[in-house]
Amino acid sequence: MTTTRYLVGIDVGGTFTDLLAYDEVEQRLLSAKVPSFPGEQWRGVLDALVELGIEFDAIRAFVHGTTIATNSLLERKGAKTALVTTKGFRDVLEIGKGRRITGGLFDTAWQRPQPLVPRNRRHEAPERISADGTVLAALDEADYDLLAETLRRQDVEAVAVAFVNSYRNPVNERAVAAALRERLDGVPISESAALIPERGEFERTSTAVLNAYLTPEMAEYLETLSRALSDSGVSAPVNIMGSNGGAITLVSAAGRCAGTFLSGPVGGVGGAVRVAEAAGQRDLITFDMGGTSTDVALVHDLTPRMSHDNQIDAFPLQMPQLDIHTIGAGGGSIVWVGPDGTIQIGPRSAGAVPGPACYGRGGRDPTISDANLLLGRLPSDRALAGGLVLDAAAAQSAFQGVAERLGTDDLIGLADGALAVAVAKMAGAVREVSVHRGFDPRDFTLVGFGGAGPMHGFLVAEELSMTQFLIPRFPGHLSALGQMLADVRRDLVKAWGGRLSALSPDDLERQADDLRNQGGRLLAEDGVPTDHHRHSFTIDMRYAGQSFTLAIPWRPGDSDFDPLRQAFDARHEETFGYADTANDAEIVNVRLVSTGLVDKPALNFTSKARGDPDAGRRRVWFGGWTDTATYDRAEMPVGFTFSGPAIVEEAGSTSVVPPGWTVVVHKSGALLCNSNNPC
Repeated sequence: MTTTRYLVGIDVGGTFTDLLAYDEVEQRLLSAKVPSFPGEQWRGVLDALVELGIEFDAIRAFVHGTTIATNSLLERKGAKTALVTTKGFRDVLEIGKGRRITGGLFDTAWQRPQPLVPRNRRHEAPERISADGTVLAALDEADYDLLAETLRRQDVEAVAVAFVNSYRNPVNERAVAAALRERLDGVPISESAALIPERGEFERTSTAVLNAYLTPEMAEYLETLSRALSDSGVSAPVNIMGSNGGAITLVSAAGRCAGTFLSGPVGGVGGAVRVAEAAGQRDLITFDMGGTSTDVALVHDLTPRMSHDNQIDAFPLQMPQLDIHTIGAGGGSIVWVGPDGTIQIGPRSAGAVPGPACYGRGGRDPTISDANLLLGRLPSDRALAGGLVLDAAAAQSAFQGVAERLGTDDLIGLADGALAVAVAKMAGAVREVSVHRGFDPRDFTLVGFGGAGPMHGFLVAEELSMTQFLIPRFPGHLSALGQMLADVRRDLVKAWGGRLSALSPDDLERQADDLRNQGGRLLAEDGVPTDHHRHSFTIDMRYAGQSFTLAIPWRPGDSDFDPLRQAFDARHEETFGYADTANDAEIVNVRLVSTGLVDKPALNFTSKARGDPDAGRRRVWFGGWTDTATYDRAEMPVGFTFSGPAIVEEAGSTSVVPPGWTVVVHKSGALLCNSNNPC
């Protein structure tokens, strides 16, 4: 019998599938990068494992990030879904909050997004729960039979059940869901209160619908993946990354598909926190640029920002997830000319197949990767990771069409302009998670990773006057690293509270105890031993009369509410510039994060290189052709220092260092880059 020895993290992106494995016996990291298969992501997972060349039955732990949920929604390929709701609330999905949730206020071409459930599949039930949780009306067997028959005739593939005030008392929701499961064999049922027992009728209904809409495809994928891995000899438990930054079991993921929207990107944030801490950085903005998209997030004091009121595409999603902003700008993003004659980037991507024109796989549209090749930022004279040799002639041919459209023959200027447009879009994404949240990006270190992050991160930093840029070891596999090291996480919430003047600390303690017991049971079901459980609370608070809340950390054991109230006042003043100390404050929700700590290896990213990192020189465009040094990162010893312009090449990624930057190999293995032109 083979001894288990490998920890495995796999990040499946729209273009490439990245795998990182840690060999616990030889204490070394192994990596692989293979093309993704749209619609069959599990194939990329198996291909990456084969490429790595390890024994499948020697895998001890396996965590996987996927974009199934995201792609299914964006492409509108989800299940044929029905909604069962309280009589009189059939149109809540369309009415919403009575305001636009997409598009600008003055966009005259704006059209209301179509709900995922058309009106003829939204069914009213004669039930009612009062605001205090009292059952005013319930359904009977005849109601269940009629409802099931109607849904059967419509041939629905998934059902969402969302009743008014079910967060106070879910008894009617549970009864209807149980009855439908009995009568609709195999049709998944999503209960709103089981997903998010919180106020917000529109948000809770939308979340239940999203979960139902995504469940069939996600469940099928998870089953296929599990079977394929088992048939290949993988006996280790397989976990999926959740949007909250923690790992969840396949069973949990199948029931809470809406909680996996950010399954892929969150791994990168976790990996960035790990490498930034090792490099002595605590405040960072993560910059993850792959082949299809760019994902950015803000981390303050090594703690990623969380959000509970989110929006995915045009639909509210009231589930905890990392505050990540995504734009359609990646290495494979297509360069095109808009109706106004300006250069546009994305969101359409060449993907893995056929890929950018320079890949030589049949792609004809110009992409950001093609632009980088024309500018000398990528090599054409030798193979990249995976044996890919880029075709400069194909890149030129692809850009020729755009040049003709714009009436120019300057392909270099066109490629440079396309890159500038992409950088502006990516800088805008960074502003979204920093400036728009009240943070100055100049106070943070930009951490660039993903296959294309180190190539474009310097330009983004310069656009924002940021002076420090960090490039992790294995930047092309950082998301896989974060997944490999992810703890198990469960988020729980209870809608409870009132004005502080009318509550007692003992009341709050009892609610916390109930949540803690629930969290412990869930972690135990996930196979986490009790001594690895950790629990942390936050309290959603507001001033009396407000409609919005702030999340305030809280530790049980206080004899009164004074510390909690003081923390809330301070946070409110920090966020909004004032504190209404004369007004009473309210508790709205009690939240618990239950974490199951996994045993993590003491990874050492320090290079053992003692050789010469000089890899030659080549001409690179930096506003003009510049003779530029090229370095092999694998041969860079700790303390090695150089200045831009320079190119750093390694498996899975290329770093392009412009003039005006100094780079040093930190003892952690990261490249710590500082601008010589501070703002």
